Amino acid sequence: MKRLSFILCCLLLLCVGSMQAQGDFNPDPPADPQTPVFYYPLTVTCTPEGGAYVSGNGNYAPGTVVTVSTSPKAGYNFNHWELNGATYEATITSFSYTTVAGQMDFVAVYDFQPNDPDEPFMDAKSRLYLTSEPAGVCTFNRTSGAWVQADQYVSVDITGVDQLYEFTGWYLNGMKLTDEQAFNHLMGFHDETLVAHFHELPFNPSSPADPSMAEGQTDVQTHATGDTNEDGMVDVADAVAVINIYLTGNTEGLNTGLADANGDGVIDMADVVYIINVYLNNQ
Repeated sequence: MKRLSFILCCLLLLCVGSMQAQGDFNPDPPADPQTPVFYYPLTVTCTPEGGAYVSGNGNYAPGTVVTVSTSPKAGYNFNHWELNGATYEATITSFSYTTVAGQMDFVAVYDFQPNDPDEPFMDAKSRLYLTSEPAGVCTFNRTSGAWVQADQYVSVDITGVDQLYEFTGWYLNGMKLTDEQAFNHLMGFHDETLVAHFHELPFNPSSPADPSMAEGQTDVQTHATGDTNEDGMVDVADAVAVINIYLTGNTEGLNTGLADANGDGVIDMADVVYIINVYLNNQ
């Protein structure tokens, strides 16, 4: 009986202690979750390419103060800054910029002015893009987007035309340059896009039973878009050919019109992706 009384007293004491401990337990509230921080790329380049040094490139959280700066190489004079394609307010070569949550592409624009009028234009190069209006109706003698020495003449020609269209002239920035299909273009100090304009020929078959040809129309392009090597198949070999054109600019034995598989007027890795997708979908 005494043992039972002792055990009951111990249990009672344990219950009282536990209740007191529970009454004293008051943990701190959990910490508020942290707001995630996003970083946005800021790029700094110059035009003409190679005409100056630049700094400030990186990935930054919005509100970060970054020093954007440029310094010219010999023969180049600073003109102005551009931000996302528009003229930027800064008029000096180095300034502080507070980053934002969005696109931040700075371009330092320079003029090339050699001290000696006979000094060659050593590093001044720009890209020359070739396209057509409507898009994809012709091919060209050179790779669209290739680098060209500034203030030098470059030969531009059309090597193949869709039979349903007729050439009407070359245009630059909406202004007509020439009616000649092949001509020598004087390259400027900024990237340029030459547009070959065409109009659609009226359908006028020589015979009702033979609608394949119309007056003024030429050969029909029988190869599929992307068949760069014109072997009758769109496959990995065509993708490799487009990569070689993109990296080296060498188009010998290849059809640049078919290489521009997505029809955007530029031969690049997007055309490689297009060709691979065509190849995989046909398997």
